[in-house]
Parts: sequence; C-alpha cells; structure tokens
Amino acid sequence: MEEFRNNNQNNQNNEEYETYESWGTIETAVNVGSAAKPAFGSSGRGYSEVVYGAAVEDRQYLLTIIGCLAWGFLVNLLMCITLGKSLATGQDGSFLMLVVPLQIASCFMNAFSKKAITKFIAYNMLVVPMGLEIAFVVGVMAEVGLMDAVTMALIGTLVIGAVMFIMAYVKPEVFLSLGKTLLIVTFAAIPAAILIAIFAPAAYAAFDMLFIVLFALWLGFDISRAMAQPKSTANAITSAFDVYYDLAYIFLRLLLIMAKNSSRK
Repeated sequence: MEEFRNNNQNNQNNEEYETYESWGTIETAVNVGSAAKPAFGSSGRGYSEVVYGAAVEDRQYLLTIIGCLAWGFLVNLLMCITLGKSLATGQDGSFLMLVVPLQIASCFMNAFSKKAITKFIAYNMLVVPMGLEIAFVVGVMAEVGLMDAVTMALIGTLVIGAVMFIMAYVKPEVFLSLGKTLLIVTFAAIPAAILIAIFAPAAYAAFDMLFIVLFALWLGFDISRAMAQPKSTANAITSAFDVYYDLAYIFLRLLLIMAKNSSRK
C-alpha cells in the first residue's frame, strides 16, 4: 500500500492521497482534488470508497448495475400488473405500514454487508416492499381512471433520471461534494414533513416538490459515486440499490402530484 502511494505521488506531482481501511481484497488510494469526469466505474479523483470483494472490469461493473436495475423495475412492473387491482380494491392500505420498516432493514443490511450475495438479498428486500407500494398507488389510480397521470409520472421520472445522469457525468465533483449536505437536509426534512402532515396537512403538498428535488440531487450523487468508486460486484449492487431507490421514490412522489392535480379538475 505504501509503495502504491509513493509511486503515484511521483507520477502525479506529489499530490496528497486519502487513505482508508480496506474491508475487501483490494486496498485503494484515490487522489484528493477536483474530480475529473470519470468513465463509468473508474476510480474518480475526489472520491474514495472501500472496495468490497474482488475487482471487476468496467463492462462487468456497468452490466451488473444495469442488470440489477432492470430486475428491480421488471419485478415492480409485474407486481403492478398482477397485484395492482387486488391491492387497490381488497385492501385498505394498512399493509403499507410494513413497507417502511422493510425498507429501513434493507438499507441497513446493504450498508453493513460486505458480500455481493448479501447485498443482492438486501436489494430485493427493497424492491418487493417498494413494488407493493407502487402497485397499490397505481392500482388505486387505475380504479379512478387516472392512468394518464401514471404515464406522465413515468415520463417525468425518465426525464429527471436522464437529466441527472447527464449532469452527473459532466460535473461529478459538484454532486460528490453534496453528500453530507444532502444527508443533513434529508434527516431534517423527514420529521418536518411528518409534523406538517399532522398539524398542517394543507401545506404538505409543497413537500412533494421538495422531496422530488431532494431525491433528484441524491440521484445525481449516487450516479456520480457509481462512476467514481472502485469497481467490484458488491459496489455495483450497492450503486443499483441507491439509484433504484431514488428513481422509485421520485416516481411515487410524481404519482401523488399527478393524482392531486387530476382530482382538482
């Protein structure tokens, strides 16, 4: 490790390096400075991440992320088709009380696990409850004839995803510098939203847009991190986990906004 640092210091004009403990099979030192625009999965400057498991090639890393995302959204689509109507007509929505605890459990499992298979299990623990929530909302909107709103929410999510991907690719250093700020804002916004929902529900609509903007920024951060962090299968699954959650949450919030706007007409 020390030899690696010394060699790179000589090759890069004695710039400083950030070191950290490696939990996997690879030790990594990532240059600290203004982030350059990285290729997908390359070790981007300005951001360091522990590598869990063995390193993989760029192509395998990217395909793992795409494959996980495709799997998650396919599962959600099938849940909407097969369960949406029955969830909307045969349930009162009380089952949604289980969604948040399962999502929290999956986040902790993903964060603290070190193996790719465990992270993939955590990913599915997120996909299924999120899919139930999406299927329920889509089913309700289908029952009241608001499928056009579902289509618009889907288009809006795709547009936001595409824009944030382009921005993250062009300026990854901007999003990577926002990590701590986004975390603080998120922790502050959640209790604030709960209080407003209880004591001032008429003003809660503003939080829909706030959370969309917040999670759009999280999406930019997570895409930037996916491009900048060292490449391994476990890191690829973690990146897919984060990007999936951002997109699914944005879609749900857009659904709520579309439903509210349609109900006013």
